[in-house]
Amino acid sequence: MMKNKKIDKLWGTAFKKQPKEEAVLFAAGRDVVSVAPADEVLIPFEIKASIAYAQALYEQKIINKTALNKLLKALKELEALYQQGKFKLDPQKEDVHTNIEAFLIKKLGIDLAGKIHSGRSRSDQAMVDILLYIKSMNDIFKTEIKKLIKVLGQTAKKYQKTLIPGYTHYQPATVTTLANMLDAYKQAFKKDLKKFKAWNQLEEISSLGAGAAYGSIFPINKKKINQHLGLKQVFQNEIQAISSKGEAETLMVFNLCLLMNHLSSLAQTLIVFSTQEFGFITISDEYSTGSSIMPQKKNPDSLEVMKAKASICQGYLMSLLSLTKAGFVGYNRDLQWSKYLVMDAINESLLAPKIMAGVIKTMKVNQKTMAQKCSQGFILAQAVMEGLAMEFNLPMRLAKMIVEETVKQSQGKFELKILNQVIKKYPPAGGLKIKVSAKQWAQWTDPLAVAQAQMKK
Repeated sequence: MMKNKKIDKLWGTAFKKQPKEEAVLFAAGRDVVSVAPADEVLIPFEIKASIAYAQALYEQKIINKTALNKLLKALKELEALYQQGKFKLDPQKEDVHTNIEAFLIKKLGIDLAGKIHSGRSRSDQAMVDILLYIKSMNDIFKTEIKKLIKVLGQTAKKYQKTLIPGYTHYQPATVTTLANMLDAYKQAFKKDLKKFKAWNQLEEISSLGAGAAYGSIFPINKKKINQHLGLKQVFQNEIQAISSKGEAETLMVFNLCLLMNHLSSLAQTLIVFSTQEFGFITISDEYSTGSSIMPQKKNPDSLEVMKAKASICQGYLMSLLSLTKAGFVGYNRDLQWSKYLVMDAINESLLAPKIMAGVIKTMKVNQKTMAQKCSQGFILAQAVMEGLAMEFNLPMRLAKMIVEETVKQSQGKFELKILNQVIKKYPPAGGLKIKVSAKQWAQWTDPLAVAQAQMKK
């Protein structure tokens, strides 16, 4: 009967919703999907840089109009072949630069195609290609972070009066609102967004025109090249432009590490909140996976993988810092390995903001369970202490000692009469001539009033 049953996964038939394809791919990593060769990824950026360079050569009268038109036509043809999947890199030609120049020479002859290398080195070519690649990826991250910030803001708006315990050291500490907690992460991601924008300001500088690090006697106009590439800044020193290889990569991965750390922290928080022991939220089937042996299991794999990818990014960052720390002046081939590190970090992180936005948007919030936890035990002890200090002009340390003694004498839950008994007897000599009223007590032990009073908006 089951002979023709198709099995795509070893889990999930008990799920009400099928997991998102992107969530499955995010969790699977490289298990079943290969990563494209680095220079294959750079093909469109090498074409773009070559078009800009050819135009700059024409403007400096290094090539004529006819040569420019033929070069541009050939490069556009190459671009179309690439988009159709008909242009593949030949490993015998070493890298993307040699492959594309070989294509042009075969198409146009060396007398014409050979001129596109005038004043250009593979050093500045390699740097501008990876720069354009990172710039395009940086733009994607900025877009996805903005979307995540929007989702967090919209979700927070729904839960402005939804109580949740606030934790320190994984222990209940005080009360807050779910909106406030989500807003905390929203603010962290807003800072991340500023860092990705800062990358453009600091690193968006083309190296074309710097040659192998010491320029060229060809009259290359770096400003014209930048205009054609859509870049606003030009390098100020040829040696520094080439010697700085790896810095744009390192800053990008540093930004990714901070982003992934914030995502990892949010992931860990949601994982804990989704456990049966807490029961604060339920993560959607769309961002969960199951077990190959336990039929009832629904696991927060998307969030667990988020934490793993944050760790991996830190490894890439340390490798980049090590790779770039002792470069001799000028270009060095060891810096070429920065390309693989930044690409791997980007590949691991690219879906992360989108996955988190999906998790937040689709999670179910169990408001009743959270509210119950906000009235249990001594979670409002800080509010009582601060209320005492403000209402009766007590030193904070004295108010703290009174509440600590009250906690000690209480049996798992605050009682007003015990607080007043402690006040009456504390300190031993004379006591304090103050008494907390039922009205004051109600104000200090109203979880929502306390949560709203603690927030400084």
